[in-house]
Amino acid sequence: MSDSDAIDDLTEDERAAIEEIERGLERFYRAHGALVEFHHSVGAAMEHFEEAERRLRGEHDGVADRLDGEILPAGVTADGKLTYELVAEFEDGILEAVESVADAALEGLADGRRYPIERGKRESGRSNG
Repeated sequence: MSDSDAIDDLTEDERAAIEEIERGLERFYRAHGALVEFHHSVGAAMEHFEEAERRLRGEHDGVADRLDGEILPAGVTADGKLTYELVAEFEDGILEAVESVADAALEGLADGRRYPIERGKRESGRSNG
């Protein structure tokens, strides 16, 4: 069965819904990437503060103590969650749910194939990207 066969019997609303689901899923993947980048950026920033604390210890204990006591062990949310916990919650929560719903929608409407609209356009020679 060709990819265009998988979508030939769909209504315009069903085709549009599949495209919206694919676009929404892509946006969630981009959000996940941004969250991972946030995690890495905060980690790198903490390394700078650790180095500053080390260099200030002995001569400027007040500042070193504040770095050590207020910033270095701190989480990034009011309840003290660390960045990796935010990434894991995102992955295990909404991202998992979005992937599950998207997979079910594509299974039910497009024989489980990803990007069926684009594939159908390619097969018919109407693709521009």
